[in-house]
Amino acid sequence: MRIKLKDPYIQENGTLKNKLGIKEYDELNRAERDIGFVKLIDIEETFKQKYDKEYLKTVHKHIFEDIFDWAGEFRTVPIEKVEVVIPGLSVQYSELKSIERDLDKIFSELNDISWQGKSVDQIVPVFTNKLAKLWRVHPFRDGNTRTTLAFAEIYSRENGFPMDIGMLLDNLSRKTNEQGKITRFSIRDKFVLASLDKKDYPEPEHLEALIKRAIQMGIKKEQENQNKMLNNKEAVRESYEEAER
Repeated sequence: MRIKLKDPYIQENGTLKNKLGIKEYDELNRAERDIGFVKLIDIEETFKQKYDKEYLKTVHKHIFEDIFDWAGEFRTVPIEKVEVVIPGLSVQYSELKSIERDLDKIFSELNDISWQGKSVDQIVPVFTNKLAKLWRVHPFRDGNTRTTLAFAEIYSRENGFPMDIGMLLDNLSRKTNEQGKITRFSIRDKFVLASLDKKDYPEPEHLEALIKRAIQMGIKKEQENQNKMLNNKEAVRESYEEAER
């Protein structure tokens, strides 16, 4: 007989316990989105690199420390969630005893990859695959997608292919029309499809397309910023030379 464990993270009505005293699920979702958005925006300035499970905990804590007492701590209960893109089913996330081992393996792979000299088209499928594996561990009780995206932004920038985090944040939620029909799937939906086992016919191309667009936009913005800096330096030099005449 399977015994269902009591989930210590939730209130009686099913809403996650939180520091804000919020009881309603939708209100907590809005608060998470608003506070998390601000935290994600400054993620680049907050962290720099050794990539391992402790680093991931620190990223999660930074994003959610204002909301949850357990921010930065791995979950202590198994989780499952019925997904829209695999109707009636849940992704098989890492078992509790396997979380740290699975993360160690993924970070070891990420730390061993040399991205130097690779094109965006070469980077995207490999990077997407590693991110999907990281996401599938789902080490935290909540906030795994945002933590994975924050890590992806930091890692990509440090390795020379910066992603546009703003574009990714714009794709966090699904969009629906007036009839309630989905017109755009969320990043989470795309992570689900990319993380499936081969026997379940994964579809990583949806997440790959989003990651590729984020990298292309990130590189473009980086180049524009560098050009502005060069132009500013040139303007200062010309002003100095003019004053010396």
